[in-house]
Amino acid sequence: MQYVWKCTANQTGKMILITDLGKIKKRFGSSVITLGNFDGLHLGHQELIKLIIQRAKETASLSMVVTFRPHPLKILAPEKCPPLISIYEEKILLLEKLGIDVLVKIPFTLDFSAMEPRDFVKNVLCNLLGAKEIFVGCNYRFGKGRKGDIRMLRELGKEFGFVVREIEQVSLNGEVISSTRIRELIKNGEIEYAAKLLGRPYALCGIVIKGDGRGKGLGFPTANIASRHSLIPSNGVYAVRLFVRDKHYNGVVNIGIRPTFDAKSPAIETHIFDFDEDIYGEEITVYFIRKIREEKKFQDAEALIKQIMSDIETAKHMLSQQSH
Repeated sequence: MQYVWKCTANQTGKMILITDLGKIKKRFGSSVITLGNFDGLHLGHQELIKLIIQRAKETASLSMVVTFRPHPLKILAPEKCPPLISIYEEKILLLEKLGIDVLVKIPFTLDFSAMEPRDFVKNVLCNLLGAKEIFVGCNYRFGKGRKGDIRMLRELGKEFGFVVREIEQVSLNGEVISSTRIRELIKNGEIEYAAKLLGRPYALCGIVIKGDGRGKGLGFPTANIASRHSLIPSNGVYAVRLFVRDKHYNGVVNIGIRPTFDAKSPAIETHIFDFDEDIYGEEITVYFIRKIREEKKFQDAEALIKQIMSDIETAKHMLSQQSH
């Protein structure tokens, strides 16, 4: 299963991870850089990453991604900040898997947001990171008040000795791939199409917490998940794959308020096939493969049990058809 990642990753292998610009003691020699938030690291992002890696090899440079944490909107306009597709640890591992040499994570603060575009380019991209080529999209903005754009970047490139390359948006079936579109799909439960744009199934990671034990009482024990992701698929039942205790399993997930029992708070409940272990307090990663049905209320527990059995059989069939 090639899309596995562990949500508690805090270090990398070959990739250099820089989280504090102040600790860079020596300027990087020559770097091919791209900048952005890269939420979800979808197919469009992946094409860009492959491009800068190839270009770095051709120019004997380092391939470098410069990103920000938290998302700039979290600081500048919290009410406008979207729920993110990928948490920070996931982004690190995906970038490393793609083969990036250096990941620079800049802490985004109000002070940093006040930096003039020219100062950012000169002091950070050139004097610290050794920019020789910079790849950005046509709508890229940077610096105080978002005053910096690709035209300004080209002018600064002439001054400081780097080349700016504009990248085209990537489309699938005539639709531009974007993080905004993928968020919309996930929120609507359209996880199969979201997976096509991501290049992998959407995953959420969390910790298994105590539930009310109702699933076990019905004969289908569940792991209740406190998600680290803020982007949760729409309510309903899903066929999923899971990664827990370094092993893969199949299962079904119910997301919702459990209307049959008049529950008030939403829950993420996972029934793992062929699994009977105590995993309270442990991390689990859930990969959403296909949506089985919407959440609905049943007349009684017997009707619910019958539906759960049907959901399990449906999930097993769906998962048997989905290649690893």
